[in-house]
Amino acid sequence: MAMTVSESAIAALPQPVQRCLRQSGVVGTTVPSRVRVTQEGRIRSSAESKWLRFESTETYEVDRPGFEWRAALKIGPMTAGRATDSFRDGSGRMKVKLLGLINVIDAEGPGIDQGSLLRWLNETMWFPASWATDVIRWTPVDDDSAIGAVTVGDLTVSARFVFAGGRFVNFHADRHRDLGDGESELTPWSTPIREHANLAGLDLPASGAGVWTLPEGEFEYIQIRATRVEYDY
Repeated sequence: MAMTVSESAIAALPQPVQRCLRQSGVVGTTVPSRVRVTQEGRIRSSAESKWLRFESTETYEVDRPGFEWRAALKIGPMTAGRATDSFRDGSGRMKVKLLGLINVIDAEGPGIDQGSLLRWLNETMWFPASWATDVIRWTPVDDDSAIGAVTVGDLTVSARFVFAGGRFVNFHADRHRDLGDGESELTPWSTPIREHANLAGLDLPASGAGVWTLPEGEFEYIQIRATRVEYDY
């Protein structure tokens, strides 16, 4: 039977997490088993690169953390390439193919696994009912933040969730950044939220960015907007 997010179910959670679940309208709802998010945005590979627009759909598994992101990369009305990012059974994989022929990225390995599970943890912002389940473990930090952690097999990741005014507003973690040729390095990563909206009947993050903190400064590599959120129970 699907779990209902009740006041008793969230009583042991850190206070900022509790406030967010109440304000977003999650209390009294059912934890979904699968989630679909329709997105649009733009992405770039370096600070010197041009932005490339994308349209994407992402599906998530909640009980056994996993996701698949499928994006069409656009130049004007034309689809110039396809990108996929996935995490299944503890393994992540990232692929980008241009013009249907050329693989410009095909990455997997322990660094990708860690980054992919962190991505899933971050994007629970679109299905925050999962915060009340035993899939995520919480450690209080202060009145505006808490540490959330998730484990799949031998892999555990954690991050600091930041809240303001009862809303989720940022996420900080050290994430493996792909350097190519099978290499990666732990790099400070954040996802500042810029707008909230009514999605699936809840007050959820609607737009934000992905940011790497590099020695030379912050590099914002993606800007994304969720246009639709759907739940299966």
